[in-house]
Amino acid sequence: MNKLIQFSTVLSFTLLTACGGGSSSNSTPETTTPTTTPASTAPADTVTYELTFTQEWTAANFATNYPSGTHFSPLVGLTHNLEGGIFKRDEVASPGIVLMAETGGKSTLKNEISDIQNAGHSNYLIDESGISNGSQSVTFTFEASQDFPLLSVVSMIAPSPDWFVAINSLSLFNDNTWVESQTIELKVYDAGSDSGLRFSSGNLATDPAEPITLLSSERDDTDFAEGIHHQTGKHIGYIEIKLMQ
Repeated sequence: MNKLIQFSTVLSFTLLTACGGGSSSNSTPETTTPTTTPASTAPADTVTYELTFTQEWTAANFATNYPSGTHFSPLVGLTHNLEGGIFKRDEVASPGIVLMAETGGKSTLKNEISDIQNAGHSNYLIDESGISNGSQSVTFTFEASQDFPLLSVVSMIAPSPDWFVAINSLSLFNDNTWVESQTIELKVYDAGSDSGLRFSSGNLATDPAEPITLLSSERDDTDFAEGIHHQTGKHIGYIEIKLMQ
């Protein structure tokens, strides 16, 4: 009889323990931490970029009729949508592009950009200094937004008849992501408003004006082919763009 009672007591204790019973004051409830997947971060609506324009226009790279006093005019441009560009290759240049390419003047082009902004196709004007004679580069910042993600900027090559460098409608927002950095090698454009053949040629108006093209010239004039130096394969400069965090 005593053995049966002892066996029953042991069995009851074993069952109680297996089922989580007992009343030990040292026991603590088991806790769990829920696993969560972080929500994806939406890209910013407006961002700031740093732009550095560096010139490589030297006698060593562009020896054919290399002029004295080389420099680049103040940079003018904008961030815009598909309707807000300031020039198109193979189309006749606007008065603002012509004045910029021939003299470095920017007032007319800035007025044209103001009209683009008033039409709702741009929200940021770029109006910065160029690269002066003897300087290597210039750096500045600008803003872009998802509504206006394209970048266009121009600068006259001086001296020259009507030649300029440009970024034309570069997209900074692709596949719902902002471009973090990019380097653009610059080609030389001919505005089509002056028929001079060399950097230091005098004024020779083209009448009627011709469409904007990449500069190609005879080997004895400036030796360009499709905007780059034919003999050396050099670009006249490059622009680096970096997203600021």
